[in-house]
Amino acid sequence: MSDHQRHSDLTQPARKPFDPGDILSRRDVPADVKQRVHELEQSVVRLQSSLDETVEQVRQLNEAVQHKERRQNRLEKQLSYNRKSGLPNHVVMDGDIHAILEEAERSPAGSRLTVLILALDERYDTIKQTTEAGISEWLLYRTAERLREQLPTNARLYHTRDNEFVMVTVNVGALNSVTDFAHRVVQEVSRPMQFPDYSLSVGCRCGVACYPEHARSKRMLLRNADIALTTATKAQRSVVLYDNQMGQEIIEKMELQNSIIRGLEQQAISEIDKQFELHFQPLVEIDGIKSGVIDYHTVGAEALIRWKHPTRGMVAPARFIPLAEETGLIVPIGYWALFNATAELQNWLGTRLEPLFLSVNLSPRQFKDDYLIENIARVLKRHHIDPSQLRLEVTENSVMDDPDDSIRKIQAIHEMGIQISIDDFGTGYSSLNYLKRFPISTIKLDKSFIDDVQTNRNTQGIVRAILSMAASMKMKVVAEGIETYDQASYLYNQGCSCIQGYYFQRPMTLDAFRAVALSSAGVES
Repeated sequence: MSDHQRHSDLTQPARKPFDPGDILSRRDVPADVKQRVHELEQSVVRLQSSLDETVEQVRQLNEAVQHKERRQNRLEKQLSYNRKSGLPNHVVMDGDIHAILEEAERSPAGSRLTVLILALDERYDTIKQTTEAGISEWLLYRTAERLREQLPTNARLYHTRDNEFVMVTVNVGALNSVTDFAHRVVQEVSRPMQFPDYSLSVGCRCGVACYPEHARSKRMLLRNADIALTTATKAQRSVVLYDNQMGQEIIEKMELQNSIIRGLEQQAISEIDKQFELHFQPLVEIDGIKSGVIDYHTVGAEALIRWKHPTRGMVAPARFIPLAEETGLIVPIGYWALFNATAELQNWLGTRLEPLFLSVNLSPRQFKDDYLIENIARVLKRHHIDPSQLRLEVTENSVMDDPDDSIRKIQAIHEMGIQISIDDFGTGYSSLNYLKRFPISTIKLDKSFIDDVQTNRNTQGIVRAILSMAASMKMKVVAEGIETYDQASYLYNQGCSCIQGYYFQRPMTLDAFRAVALSSAGVES
């Protein structure tokens, strides 16, 4: 195109857009052409309308996709982050630790990965229960902020449970440096937090485990740090670094727990080769002491649970009873002991053993059981015994843990005709104001008072005071843990004639007890 033509085009007026109305209004256009143009015009209108609808549908679809993406992002964030603290949760932590461990494994120089599990103590639970929700949530948020401030380089922080945080560090230093760091973190978290009207102080405990010293896998590393935290909580320590001994103790406890469960299951199925049995330690009444000889007779026995493990042999009660109490397995074990003790009392009916009583321990957990009274009534009905032959022993602390509930239960047991003994008396925190409201027949003087009763004037004063109080309240006193003649003689001279201890008899099998009881009563077995 020449410059003249280009200039000519630029100077010409712009063409008008095609308008079907121009054709339809002209008289020189044939009718059939006008009809065709009109039809085309209608088609264009329909196409435009259809196009507008399609555009609107695309817009709505696009909005729906965007809304779904936003919702998906929110859900992913909720699944990955804790709402209260804004920190990533255990889902993110699992992936991160796995990746860090893989990197450490590939590193030629080697890296130390340290996992710190931090848990707020029981004061947090108290605050959560006694204040409005916003306070506890703000406390968690402030705790997260303090932990963020303590994060070293290459460290990550997670909020894994309501009151629990996990910190993962890389190459913080030697093991002693790791524990020093953990102590600083705990100290920082435990500082009081200021609120508008008051300040709150929440303690913190920390369990620490390191790669590669304590574990080489994610699962074992987290498990060992959790074991260290459990140890810290039980020992009331702020920081505990994992060691292999902790792991062995936990494994042994789990094995014993599982063995107790299996033993109970087998016991329920069959009476053959049963693992649990009752041993009996006599309680004797001193008739007199003459020329260094103690005359006594058996008045009853305490039924004690013994466990013969299929592979370990006899397991010491001090080893399995606390574990059973901790796990709650002591409740079915305790009811098993009560059932078998009352069954033995039924066997004594019509024999020379009938005047003797049996004393059965109720563990703290069993004493708190909602079905305690119902189960005691059931065994009495099942075995048709004289309730006065049965004594139930409860510890001082378990009674005082909830005095009002204890009064109700002890009163109900007393109304059945069963006598109640308070075990380990003097070692707890009983209130005499409550004690006088309990229908108690016997208190058992704890062994800790017996060990130095001949040499410690303070102990002697306490023993005399307990004996005097019991006499004024018409309660009987049993001194347990007697191991020497001098101890027995001293207590007898102070007015305590009912004795239990190794000096007289150790716990023994049922057959041995029957023989001893008949012999001490001057009757041939």
